Amino acid sequence: MKNKSYWFCSSALACAISSTSLYAAQLEEVIVTAQKRQEDMQTVPVSVSAITADQLLDIGFNDVTDIAAQVPSLIVLTNISPLATTFRIRNIGNAGNIPNFEPATGLFIDGAFRSRSGIGIGDLVDVSSVEVLKGPQSTLHGKNVTAGVISIQTQGPTEQLEAMVEVNLGSDDLRQVKSYVSGPLTDWLTGRLSVVDTSRGELIENAAGPDADGQNSYAVRGQLQADFSDKLSARLIVGYSEKDMNTLTGDVFLSEESQRIVRNAGGTVSIPNDPSDRLIEYSDGSSYEGDANDIILNLSYVGDGYTVTAISSYDDYNGLSSLEDVEQFSLKVADFYDRQQGSSFSQEFRIASDGGEDFNWLVGGFYFTNEFIRGDKSRPEFIATEDVEAYGDAIVDELIAGGALPINLLPLVIPAFGVEGDRGDYYITQDTDNIGLFTKLDFDFNEKWKGALGLRYSYEDKRGTVDQSNQLSALGCVPPTNSNLICLVTPDGNNFDQSDSFEALTGSVSASYFLNSDTMLYGAISSGFKSGGFSLQNGTASDELRPFDEETVINLELGAKTEFLDRRARVNAAIFHTEYKDFQNASFAGLVFIINNAELVTVNGIEVDSTMILSEHTMATVNVAYIDTLYDKYTSGQCYYGRTPDNDAGQCDLSGEALPSATKFKANIALNWRKPFSGGDLYSRLDYLYSSSANASSALDPRFDMPASSMTNLRFGWRNDSIDLALWGRNITDEVVINQVAPANIHTVVDSRVGAAEGSYQAFTLPQRTFGITARYTY
Repeated sequence: MKNKSYWFCSSALACAISSTSLYAAQLEEVIVTAQKRQEDMQTVPVSVSAITADQLLDIGFNDVTDIAAQVPSLIVLTNISPLATTFRIRNIGNAGNIPNFEPATGLFIDGAFRSRSGIGIGDLVDVSSVEVLKGPQSTLHGKNVTAGVISIQTQGPTEQLEAMVEVNLGSDDLRQVKSYVSGPLTDWLTGRLSVVDTSRGELIENAAGPDADGQNSYAVRGQLQADFSDKLSARLIVGYSEKDMNTLTGDVFLSEESQRIVRNAGGTVSIPNDPSDRLIEYSDGSSYEGDANDIILNLSYVGDGYTVTAISSYDDYNGLSSLEDVEQFSLKVADFYDRQQGSSFSQEFRIASDGGEDFNWLVGGFYFTNEFIRGDKSRPEFIATEDVEAYGDAIVDELIAGGALPINLLPLVIPAFGVEGDRGDYYITQDTDNIGLFTKLDFDFNEKWKGALGLRYSYEDKRGTVDQSNQLSALGCVPPTNSNLICLVTPDGNNFDQSDSFEALTGSVSASYFLNSDTMLYGAISSGFKSGGFSLQNGTASDELRPFDEETVINLELGAKTEFLDRRARVNAAIFHTEYKDFQNASFAGLVFIINNAELVTVNGIEVDSTMILSEHTMATVNVAYIDTLYDKYTSGQCYYGRTPDNDAGQCDLSGEALPSATKFKANIALNWRKPFSGGDLYSRLDYLYSSSANASSALDPRFDMPASSMTNLRFGWRNDSIDLALWGRNITDEVVINQVAPANIHTVVDSRVGAAEGSYQAFTLPQRTFGITARYTY
């Protein structure tokens, strides 16, 4: 029987504790790998939040959104599919709906870089730690990580036989089973197998078609650990996951004009015009079906005073997102089928001194290649369906009523939006090759002073292509208005093929001063680089508008890490100023996405994380972040509906405005309680999360200045060495929080053409209140 101690830990944060019993007199050290070697977090001159396996157990970890609930500087946004998940650190990030647009936050799983943020995190059963590194991390982690890094480690095979099974049941029809078995296979080989199967009912009610926002996924992960000798070892990880679900969809607000057009086209508008009520009226549903594979091989050789590490990784995915109601209401205007597939291979090789000396060093190299394909040559991406002609005629009638077209056209049926059967195709590819060489040198000048210098050379080569075509009726694009939907989203022959390369030398310099054994002060300067690329979207964009420039960043940071009250309390703080030049920005304008560069973005902030043992049975955690993120200069931003453009290109000057979803103040407060009872421990955890106001739209429409919000989670249970039973609730006060707003897929474009006073839009909300029970048995 495995003798497992269940520690009652604080929430995840830079001052988090590792394996700390509330009966202990002191907090214990946290070991992190932020600098590619194992170190005490309190001695690392980096702002990092670390969460151990036992802490993950306490919070009921299921996905990275649970981590964001503990780390104020981390924001997770998801909308139409798992592929559209995006992470923001210190308010820096972009929409995940643009698949070839690389995220500013790098995701690493067991040391391997993952190019798509939404693939696989919720499919990990036995996560052993999560580290969130805040600010540019280009020196050691490279690959465009100008905002930060999320590093996830999973538990490896064990030398003793272990097994676990966990069942989660929720009020939202959650049905989840997690399990693993681990142990020796021979005297030098151990193995581990983990499985998770998840299903959840749909959270959004549809008055006209299938409900939305469900979950149905399965994943399996196998590992082998080979200890060939005291010096040489290897760890092989192979994973597979698949998903098949009705996805989250936008809750649409319709302008009066769009409501009238829908009704005149034969549709219904029977639900309240409230984009926050999680009630929609889609004639059909949206879904995602896909699978993913990954392989990681980690080789380690311990020499005389040095360690050699080689991490090889391959991953691929293939997913189909289907929206069989592009119109997003009760009509059937068009279907959209978006197939995305990609594969990546990476190789990292590094040699590092063993540490413990006055001078330590690390050198390494990194290679990454990625192939991305969007589109399916065997089927069209867009198909105009049965109501498209009536919808187009209703648009013409609205234009006639507004005086934009002559009244003598009224008796005619004019399919201005196209004819049923019109088809549009795109096939988009991007090939990327990246090479990096890096080094880090650490100096212990004396007992008080330490310094570090890091450098990285990066080279990246990209080629992007877009091929578009369509098959139309004899009406073609419906001249002279040229308003056929298929012509707008897949204009025939509007193709693109271009290559470019980028290189940069980035680095970091830091100095640490130890006031005493419990308190460190540090200062750091770091630079970062994110390669340029191409806006590889379908639509009407010209060749001149597709390329975007590389992004550079410099970060200045001062911090302090201290423990006091005989190590019963820990406070870590950082103050920082960051400047992003040619910041890569993306926005959705209805039918198309736009990528370009903001001349200058500045980030100023302070983060404070604290943990304190209040009593023998109680521990408190308070994490706060105040972050002011501004477009210092951005003259080519997207205009919100109704705003007059500031230049001939139809763009608006957003200089001086806060970035979208850029919450200035966030706080996470957690209380842990534990007390012996009946051969085990009663325990509870209360989490309170607060976010100040922010604008939820990429165009910074003042209609979407969202008020401050809060959320409360609660967990109560009993456990011993083998059994863990818990009752839990999330968002127990049932707060309604809109975290993203965008133009409606079609209606916003139509609104602009008919001169609607107010534009339609779609909103995405966080999940409503849920309760559940968890039963876990460990052997």
